[in-house]
Amino acid sequence: MTAGGALAIVTPSYAADFARCQLLCESVDAMAESRFHHYVLVANHDLAQFKALAGPNRSVISDAELLPRWLKAVRRPFDRQRRHIWISSDIRRQIRPLSGWHVQQLRKLAVARLVDEQLMVMADSDSIFVRPFGAAQFMRESDVRLYRKPRVIAPHANDPATGMSWNNHVDWTRQAAAVLGAPAPSFPADDFINNLVSWRKDKAMAATARIEDIGGAPFPLVLGRSPSMSEYQIYGAYVCGPGGMDGHFDSPDALSHTYWVGSALTDHRLDAFMSELKPHQVALCVQSFTETPLEQLRGLFRAGVREAAHT
Repeated sequence: MTAGGALAIVTPSYAADFARCQLLCESVDAMAESRFHHYVLVANHDLAQFKALAGPNRSVISDAELLPRWLKAVRRPFDRQRRHIWISSDIRRQIRPLSGWHVQQLRKLAVARLVDEQLMVMADSDSIFVRPFGAAQFMRESDVRLYRKPRVIAPHANDPATGMSWNNHVDWTRQAAAVLGAPAPSFPADDFINNLVSWRKDKAMAATARIEDIGGAPFPLVLGRSPSMSEYQIYGAYVCGPGGMDGHFDSPDALSHTYWVGSALTDHRLDAFMSELKPHQVALCVQSFTETPLEQLRGLFRAGVREAAHT
């Protein structure tokens, strides 16, 4: 594997984000400078809608190919937005009810066995590539980039980027160690959660195999019974623990400029947001729940295409 090789771009999505996922796909096709295949991961009930995005360099993969048959999506009772939860249909394999966000994490871990490429890049469906990118951004010679912000997660402290408590990250970090059979973490601990996180296929598969060895059950069942989970903390804890860092180099620099929380961005605030884009950053992510209008984000993509054409 070299920096000139192909990459797998992995995007979990769902019906409410279809238009944003469509814009992400346009940006991937316009900005990718390396060979790539884009894997869009969706629930069975969203497959028909997302099939329109499939093409020579893009596959749409449903839960039927990724997750065990006993993991079933059902409508949330009394939910006006008609969202789903995932439960077990097998009395021998009981789990806690899982949200769509939790199941997206399972999909990302599961798809490693299906991709052909060794280099995997996670791109959420509310991401947009605004600069040319390729495998070189995620590799150093034959090593894959691991996003790792050292010693920042601490109980009763706040993330300076969002102002939000680190307490969820504390839980995810502890749980990652538990399911991997690793020593309990000490704090402050490393953070592996961001956008445009890159993995090695072989290490991702080894991490799920480790979970199955420790838990004595398929990894979706082990994690479905776990009180909390973070796929990025699991992968990072595996690589920095029992799996070993070989084949990786680490970096604290985010490759995506992200608007994590807040109200919808106005044109003026979007301009300010874009002015903060660092030279090494190739994408932006404006979280869909901020309800920033899609056409404003499309304008940023078009501006990126124009700029790339003149460089």
